[in-house]
Amino acid sequence: MMTMQVAAAPGHVFFCRRVEIPEDVEDSERESYLQLQLEGMSPFPLEHLQFGFCVDKAKRYAYIYSGYRRSFDSTEMSEWSKYEVVIPEFSVGVLAGKGEEGAPLLLVSDSSISYFEFDDVSEIPCYFESFPRNSGGDGSVRLASGDLEVVTERLKDRIGENITRIWYSNTNITIEEKKFKFQATEAGKSIAVQIKREVLWNMDLRDPESVEQAKQEEQRNLLIWRVVLAVAAALALLVFGELFWFVERGYLNLREDWNTEQAPIVERIISQQTTINELLSFQDSDLVPFDMLVAIQPFLTDAVWFTKVETNGTNSLKVFANATSNGQVNQFKARLDRFVKIDNVELENIQSRPGGATFTALIYFKAGSFAIKNVIEKVANNG
Repeated sequence: MMTMQVAAAPGHVFFCRRVEIPEDVEDSERESYLQLQLEGMSPFPLEHLQFGFCVDKAKRYAYIYSGYRRSFDSTEMSEWSKYEVVIPEFSVGVLAGKGEEGAPLLLVSDSSISYFEFDDVSEIPCYFESFPRNSGGDGSVRLASGDLEVVTERLKDRIGENITRIWYSNTNITIEEKKFKFQATEAGKSIAVQIKREVLWNMDLRDPESVEQAKQEEQRNLLIWRVVLAVAAALALLVFGELFWFVERGYLNLREDWNTEQAPIVERIISQQTTINELLSFQDSDLVPFDMLVAIQPFLTDAVWFTKVETNGTNSLKVFANATSNGQVNQFKARLDRFVKIDNVELENIQSRPGGATFTALIYFKAGSFAIKNVIEKVANNG
């Protein structure tokens, strides 16, 4: 079982509200709409806030939360870029707190105790308060009597002294079959809720530019792993094929024919390995060719593969590639021409050869299509 690297911010520094989403708000407009709602509620501009949101299953209500940037520990904030996600401590209560009972809930976390109330309108809370903890300090999550007395005193006008449910949060997020699981415990019983990765991106407290950079980094790593696995599988296939030919027909007699048949596969493996090495060399640089390659990856098929990539100015790439036919070259260009981030694609040196064609593609991206790494890092560390 894998666990994400998670940074959890104390719940008592947040302003939280449940807001209704009008039916005419499209999915693509939801985030902008919620940011406008938050901007209208907050006395501070969004640039001074760390904020996030989550949406209920019906997509009719959203739970938005924000904290004034100076309320967070500056040392901890400087470390946020090292984590895969940064969320509030009370996240599991928002996502799974209603459960089957729907009764008021106290969620005990490392540095805060959060109180939730629920209604029949949505599964996300309708009321929220959070209080800093006075006890602890050893890293464990447990409820001391002093903490409970403070909270019940603050909430006695709403719930009296009868607290029906107390959860202990677990800020770790586990990954099972591409699902991400939040967890808590209640009287020794485990509570869990599974969500998609997109929900975590929306809940992330980092600046939008930092979240976008983290998304690209994650896509980049996924691309590298896919290519590495493909190369490994191809190499394993070659080894198996070599043994098969050696046992069945005699390796020495058929070596020349076998090399001829396998040459295109070997050529592709070598070109993919070369591409991997070039991509890895870009990983720690300030260049954006890697982001350009990630952007055009969805337009590639097995019929087209790159052998070499060069930068061609700040907004373009020069790609040397192979294809199974001239028709596949033209289809590749047609797919790229429809991409909104690309301004123009030019093909050069198209040459037919046995088994396919070689060509050079000059891909010109529109100005501003990709964020510059050092600018993103400057924004992320501001505050």
